[in-house]
Amino acid sequence: MEGRLKGRVAVISGGTGQLGRAVSLRFLAEGAAVLIPYYLEEEVRAFRQAHPREAADMRFDPVDAAQPDSVRRYCETIAQAVGAPGVLINLAGGYSYGPTVETAEPADFTRLFELNVLTALNLCRGLLPAMLQAGGGKIVNVGARAGLEGSANHAAYSASKAALQRMTEALSAEVKERGINVNCVLPSIIDTPRNRQDLPDADFSRWVTPDALSAVIAFLASDDARAIHGAAIPVYGLM
Repeated sequence: MEGRLKGRVAVISGGTGQLGRAVSLRFLAEGAAVLIPYYLEEEVRAFRQAHPREAADMRFDPVDAAQPDSVRRYCETIAQAVGAPGVLINLAGGYSYGPTVETAEPADFTRLFELNVLTALNLCRGLLPAMLQAGGGKIVNVGARAGLEGSANHAAYSASKAALQRMTEALSAEVKERGINVNCVLPSIIDTPRNRQDLPDADFSRWVTPDALSAVIAFLASDDARAIHGAAIPVYGLM
């Protein structure tokens, strides 16, 4: 598999979660140097225990991507260590079911915007100058099918993912003439242990797997996607 991303330096936020593991392992297998800014130490320990050989070839740094100062310090560290990354994958985010709009507090919306929008915004802002100076790069954000249409008890989540998609489109329009491709993927329900636990009666075979989604993300990070700008790629499985 190695070759398509050979020589690329890829920053993968959320790279230790269920989807993150699949993306990080795929990028490493395809030849990229993988840098993971992480928030939860226990996820890093679990990753290293499950994939000790692969994790030994990755770099892990503690970062709170929702905090601009934390991201700024991280970007300075990365610039000194490896120079400009060629790829940024924004996987960090969160999900919440409910409450209704009628019973929601502003904090319910603020929290999901911090997780799903500000994490990506801060990393884009932090790494874009180096990417532009280096002459280009790839940015892939993870939106959601839920960002296309609101549904009951998902107002805050849907709104945050819709905002991320609009930010993807705006950023693409701003930097595509300067050598940077910015796109996003829109998964439906991802087949993870947590989702199986929360929805035990669902038909899991219809969900999109982390491996299948990681393949689309790797494509968007490769030169094969050089003509794609500002796209929102649906990755729904059989949903």
